[in-house]
Amino acid sequence: TLSNEINSMSANGNTNQTVGLDHGFMTLMSTAPYNAPTLPLYTSQYIILLSDGANTQNRWTTSQSSIDSRMALACSNAKSAGIVIYTIFLDIGGTSGNSTVLQNCASSSSKYYDLTSTGSVASTFNLIAQQITSLRVSQ
Repeated sequence: TLSNEINSMSANGNTNQTVGLDHGFMTLMSTAPYNAPTLPLYTSQYIILLSDGANTQNRWTTSQSSIDSRMALACSNAKSAGIVIYTIFLDIGGTSGNSTVLQNCASSSSKYYDLTSTGSVASTFNLIAQQITSLRVSQ
């Protein structure tokens, strides 16, 4: 029954990327509402933000520049807290070009991915996982 319900869903509406980013950020913080445990020293924290649409909605305004400014502030706050942000723009068919707001949110240009097919999602997550888990030993 659940599979049938999921299969009957179709994408529509707007995208609020900032809400996803903020919740990801809050789950990493040792404060309310999620109260994550304190991590050992030298532990890195990551957010991987995947979006299938432009940043088109928030609950305060319909102004695109205000929506993008709020997203930029959320990205800046997470990066200032030491969190590394990877962003993935799923631009099916490649019709939208790059997502400037996601490019700017990524911790570096090498942490932004513009995908044009759903078939690339799993391999991109695997690539990111390899980058995150690679160990470096130095003196």
